[in-house]
Amino acid sequence: MADVPPAGTPAWYHREEALPGGRWRVRCIVDDRHGDGEVVDDPTGSESSFVLWRAGVDEEGRPYVRVEPEAVPGTPPLWFVQMPERDVDPWAMTIVAFATDHLPPGTVVTDPVFFHLPVRSDEQVGALRWWPDEAVVDQVYVAPEHRRLHAATAIIYAASAFHQLNGWPGRLHSDGRRTTMGDQLVAGLRHPDRIAPLSRRMDPMDPSA
Repeated sequence: MADVPPAGTPAWYHREEALPGGRWRVRCIVDDRHGDGEVVDDPTGSESSFVLWRAGVDEEGRPYVRVEPEAVPGTPPLWFVQMPERDVDPWAMTIVAFATDHLPPGTVVTDPVFFHLPVRSDEQVGALRWWPDEAVVDQVYVAPEHRRLHAATAIIYAASAFHQLNGWPGRLHSDGRRTTMGDQLVAGLRHPDRIAPLSRRMDPMDPSA
């Protein structure tokens, strides 16, 4: 495994295999051989480059998003619940992260599957909501006990991986609308060019709010 590249190094997506339902087995490579956010079929020359995350479908047909631990030191292994909102315009997706041992790290399950697990919603590490058609992040939340441990960064990478797994357009980015916590987060992100200047302060994505 290559060393973690410096902040600002382009991150691009290698589609390794087409999957049923318009999805892709895909990985995120961080080097300067392609532009940031570019989708490629041939990664020639990047055999020794840093792989930030991998996404695909496991043997049970469940999506997975596996972030390289070296990129998020201190964050526990996470699994996720996907919660689409199809009744809003534009439609939105939220992934909620958990760090229990009930599922393999990186596994993504639906809300009905989560309902039958012995896990409470308030055990979440954090969550991220975005508009897939625009690739725009709406809100990010991290539980107080997990802050300053790179958990928000891990969740952002997982959401990016889930976005690319589904073949949705664009790369996750901010359009300038974000919470106070989101504003604090973006100051330390690896790809500052994906973050527009703050234009509107949003309400906090807090389960107790």
